[in-house]
Amino acid sequence: MAFFERTLHAGKAGTAALFRTLLALIVALTLAPDATAEEKFSFASTFGQLPKNVVPQHYDLTITPDMKTLTFKGSESITIDVKVTGNTIVVNALDLNITRALLDGEPKQKAAVKLDQKEQTATLTFPENLRAGQHKLQLEFEGKLGEQSQGLYYAKYQTDQGEKVMLATQMEPTDARRMFPCWDEPVFRTTYQLTTILPQKFTAVSNMPIESEKAGENDSKIVTFGRTPQMSSYLMVLVAGELESLAGEAEGVQLRVVTTEGKKAQGQYALEAAKKLLPFFNEYFGFKYSLPKLDLIAVPGGFGGAMENWGGITFNESILLFDPKTSSQATQQAIFDVLSHEMAHQWFGNLVTMAWWDNLWLNEGFASWMATKATAHFNPEWDYWTRANSTKSYVMGNDAQKTTHPIQQRVTNPSEAARVFDEITYLKGQAFIRMLEAYLGESAFRQGIRSYITAHQFSNTTTVDLWDALGKASGKPVREVAAGWTEQPGFPLISVSSTCQDKVRQLTLEQKRFTVNDPNPSPLEWQVPVAIGRVGSNDAAEYVLLNKKATLPVGDCQSPVKLNISDVGYYRVSYDPATFAELVNAAKSKLSDADRLNLMSDAWALAEAGLGSSTAYLDVVEAVRGENSVGVWEQIIGRLLTIDNLQIKRPGREAFRAYGRSVLSPVLARISWDAKPGEQATISVLRSRLIGALGVFKDEAVIAEARNRFRAFLQNPQSLPADLRGPVFSVVGRYGDKVVYDQLHALGRQSRSTEEKRQFYGAMQGALDARLAEENLRLALTDELAPTDAAYSLFRVAVAGEHAELALEFAKKHMKELQGKLSAFGSNAYAPSLFEVFSESARADELEAYAKLNLPIEAQPDVAKSAESIRSAAAFKARELIKIDQWITLHAK
Repeated sequence: MAFFERTLHAGKAGTAALFRTLLALIVALTLAPDATAEEKFSFASTFGQLPKNVVPQHYDLTITPDMKTLTFKGSESITIDVKVTGNTIVVNALDLNITRALLDGEPKQKAAVKLDQKEQTATLTFPENLRAGQHKLQLEFEGKLGEQSQGLYYAKYQTDQGEKVMLATQMEPTDARRMFPCWDEPVFRTTYQLTTILPQKFTAVSNMPIESEKAGENDSKIVTFGRTPQMSSYLMVLVAGELESLAGEAEGVQLRVVTTEGKKAQGQYALEAAKKLLPFFNEYFGFKYSLPKLDLIAVPGGFGGAMENWGGITFNESILLFDPKTSSQATQQAIFDVLSHEMAHQWFGNLVTMAWWDNLWLNEGFASWMATKATAHFNPEWDYWTRANSTKSYVMGNDAQKTTHPIQQRVTNPSEAARVFDEITYLKGQAFIRMLEAYLGESAFRQGIRSYITAHQFSNTTTVDLWDALGKASGKPVREVAAGWTEQPGFPLISVSSTCQDKVRQLTLEQKRFTVNDPNPSPLEWQVPVAIGRVGSNDAAEYVLLNKKATLPVGDCQSPVKLNISDVGYYRVSYDPATFAELVNAAKSKLSDADRLNLMSDAWALAEAGLGSSTAYLDVVEAVRGENSVGVWEQIIGRLLTIDNLQIKRPGREAFRAYGRSVLSPVLARISWDAKPGEQATISVLRSRLIGALGVFKDEAVIAEARNRFRAFLQNPQSLPADLRGPVFSVVGRYGDKVVYDQLHALGRQSRSTEEKRQFYGAMQGALDARLAEENLRLALTDELAPTDAAYSLFRVAVAGEHAELALEFAKKHMKELQGKLSAFGSNAYAPSLFEVFSESARADELEAYAKLNLPIEAQPDVAKSAESIRSAAAFKARELIKIDQWITLHAK
């Protein structure tokens, strides 16, 4: 989706000097020879499916959609440079019919067209060889508008005047070829000039401002946009419909929020955020935003997430539009974070673009890191870096499995390109960049980024280009350090033992690969920037660049020593029992929130790996009961809900739920149901999390209060604050009968807001009543919900509603209809992820058998990943739940 450093304080001047000398020695001994197999960017050597004998230089493109037939026609004149003579040109095309192909407008050079659906290409064969040099390739084509967000598609939405339809595009990674024949690989940067012929009532938005607009035939208009800078095809955008906008400006750039009619006022928060972010990024990158305008475009319906199209970013409207009357602070925070991510892409991804999809992390990992950095900068009260522990812990859980992969992985086809948009690319990429910045120093890191952007503007790069820029700026061995983190899977566990000799604490550090449910992992090693600090000291952390093993002095023996100070590192730590006990005791008052979170996360991960006990995690929870930190409690709530889910149908569940109530109820009592004047922004988020979790744990007081507030809401919607709507609806929906279900359903159908619709329908889908669950499942096959929302509603029925078996059997019967609602991004993982809600190893066997008969070969990596996750959960359940039951009995209050 707070960064700071602390220093190790040595007890004596001589000890400090010895420590720093040893650090230098460790660094010298651990530097490995250059481990990267990658080279700097070269157009000629960049991998791709298309030959480079012909290179595009400019597209003049015209698109004419037909909103009645949901089809479109197009034509294009492509300026090409023939590098090697021959009589064929190969371009990408998918689900298009190319009706005419000419070279230089000469009929005698009319091409024969051969479409290859599997390879997603069109081969144009001409009667004569093409002479070297510049030519004009003229193509005419036609295609269909789909409802899935890929290529040029349509989105339905409800208004007070009835249902309306708009157009939008989603090109990344390989779907520009669905709208027009093109060289649809990121290395083929070129300019584009787009013209579209639309109904008169439509407003159109693209990458560049409108250059001209004139009347066309049959109540249409012809809209031509300005010529883009050189860019990759996946950054093209076209959105058209009955739209309105809210305008502003920052540093000479026109900013707009574009929405469907009646919603532009809800774009004010995003517009004000963009006004802050654009100057921030201009200064950070040392390079001004390159286009004259930037549009933020809200797309209703099932479009997932957001897309960084250059000059015209598209968002699902629920993460762009903010209504103070109905939108929660969690929504506000998500809007700022996602907007930061997509705006950072305007430099890191658009201005400078990865050469091929194996380097996607250069785009996504960096933008994820920058989004958190910018959000924390402008909203320090949100404690965003501390709370980033949750996403880091999530990706580390997946990265510890046998089925993980390196940040950089081989991509050879479109299916593989779609698969790399995963948590490793985004979240491990973000976490590694944060660790690297901390190791290099913030100033040197930014200097290296600025050099990288300036040197490679309007071009492509590989990871090595970034490492070289950072290495030159910092004077540190970035290539050598980084190679292990990006080119091999997984991450290390640092084992720590502490002894005292002559009143000086000696730490012995040793690394090995950290894995879960993998008894024989590949023996990998990393150069680990380990941040070490003394608890209670305000000094900055000292860094050890650890290779395999090291022993070092770290000051006197009075204060405990903690690794991974401020939780900036991407590694796990296992302490000897005495040191762990010291840190648990210090967690009550001496550790920062980030270090409490880090200690808890490591304890839980060690339990998952069978290297520790889940009761050690619960011991830390007991130590921090007095906390009000939203980051700490988000982590605790997440783990408690995980255990509760594993307890389903077990006799220990009720006792565990009673424990969960005993932990969380006092926190809710401290902060109360109602916001106090001047309270911290994070308290509202914490309140929402607590109410939702206590509802799951069947807290009768919370359920009763939620029902009271829902009844008041039905009479007067203004009575329920925006921050309480989500949890209140979820609690009443979970325990509701048919009357409550129908009330929520009516509210969901009436709402024109995607955010509100998801709240109401989500509450319905969490119903524990099996008859209501069956109604929810039937809704998934209707047009009542946006396509992707409908397909994924089964997951909420399975998990929140605890009807996993019911949802899976329904999905098996209707898999074709459900898959038809998904884009390529989600289709391969859909069925495996449904199986993943179970925690019995037999389900992994069932998934593998089902996949052999029903899923394409492209889904096998997702099948393996989900099967491994199921087996890991089953092993944890068998090993740990009995320990948790016993611990609960001993600690019952």
